[in-house]
Amino acid sequence: MRLFEAVPSELFSVLASPNRELYADALEILYVAFEDKLKVPEEEYYNLLMKSLERQLDEANFEGEDISEEERRGASGHARFLIRKLSSRGWLEKERGRDLDGLKEYLILPGYSSRILELLHQLRDNETMRGVSYVFATCSALEMAQEGKKSKGDDLVYEKMVAVYTAYDNTQALVKMLQTVYGSIKSYFQKQIDMQEVNQVLAAHFDDFGQKVIEAYIRPLKVKDSVPKYRVPIQEILNQWSDDNDLLMAMASAALRDRRRDTLDACVRDLRKKIDWIKERYEHIESEYLDEIDEQVRRYTRATTQKLEALTNRDQSTKGNLQYLLARLSQEKNADALVEKIQPAFHLYQQGYLSEKSLWLRKRPTRKPLSETLAVEEESVSQEAQEKAMQLLYAPYSQESVAEYVQDLFGERKVLYSKDMGVQDDHTYVMSLLAVLYGRDRSSAYWVEDVEGNHQEGLYAIPQYKLIRKEEK
Repeated sequence: MRLFEAVPSELFSVLASPNRELYADALEILYVAFEDKLKVPEEEYYNLLMKSLERQLDEANFEGEDISEEERRGASGHARFLIRKLSSRGWLEKERGRDLDGLKEYLILPGYSSRILELLHQLRDNETMRGVSYVFATCSALEMAQEGKKSKGDDLVYEKMVAVYTAYDNTQALVKMLQTVYGSIKSYFQKQIDMQEVNQVLAAHFDDFGQKVIEAYIRPLKVKDSVPKYRVPIQEILNQWSDDNDLLMAMASAALRDRRRDTLDACVRDLRKKIDWIKERYEHIESEYLDEIDEQVRRYTRATTQKLEALTNRDQSTKGNLQYLLARLSQEKNADALVEKIQPAFHLYQQGYLSEKSLWLRKRPTRKPLSETLAVEEESVSQEAQEKAMQLLYAPYSQESVAEYVQDLFGERKVLYSKDMGVQDDHTYVMSLLAVLYGRDRSSAYWVEDVEGNHQEGLYAIPQYKLIRKEEK
């Protein structure tokens, strides 16, 4: 669909007219009036215009516009003209309604107008915006659907289908937010070029850039809404769903019933496309987005530092004045008269004589004389002592100690599974590994098998295994 098939062709003409500032303010008041209402009485919007823009309305010049003689009469007529003009251009619509006082004219907003007014308000709003936790929201939606604690059957399939579309929308919003952050950093570069005061640069860096970019968007992506933190769970769940053809067909059927697409095949393709797109974005989002933003932040920080140095060096109110003053004092033959002139502002004292303390020499370090090299005697350790030390070191992990450890775990059981070994610390973890290692010895009192029952002679570590007493084999 073309743009002007979705919106009236003259919708934006008011923002290109000579009175565009007045129309922009009227649209902002329209947004505020509809902030929590479905429809607004025309008189209420008229009163808001008169209250907020009375002076601008009284001074406005609408020559060349289709304004009637009645509407030319001061601020009141101009306010009526504004309402009629916005209505004729498609920003609002009128309808009649009845209340306790009888029939009234109400204003309502078309769908496109509401969305555009929201955008215009965000562009005008100077408050610090906060990045939405898109990564956390994506991971939470997928994990809740994966666990399915509150739903079963078709309801669970529907939740998973909705979770995929929610994850797709959140990921799209995340990418758009990162694009906005990258572009906003570029805009701070341009603002910095026009700044000629040190305080302006400092305020722009620490107040504007620091609060509106670093604290609002970049820091949450590094700490709370971290992509590396949630990326792996998101990809694992999506991989599991995409590999399950039966689940994917069930989700496509739910999407078809929800009118996501026209046919079942189209729903399947759409789900696969969205799942693959989300996985692809999270696979490369750090290198293609976050690293690029970090580089821009570093560049902006370096530019800010260089700008501050340049302004400080040439600042004629602080360091520059001081440099100029000292240079003149050192070069001026009649420095006494100059010192007297500036004495009320600066307490400067002229050196009038030389003494042993007037000159300053850099202290040079003295060389220390070289001393003779001392020989270090190495103590030899006997072979017997080394063997005893090794015995003491490996005593807790000998084959006999491991056998006792395994027998204690067996207790009255005949089969011991790895999941029941209760690994609590480093010692028990090492003992569980050695139990598998020593289990390969045919003289041991137990067998090592995997969970399917295959004998694992010579295997050092198995992700899941069981130990079986030999007398039970």
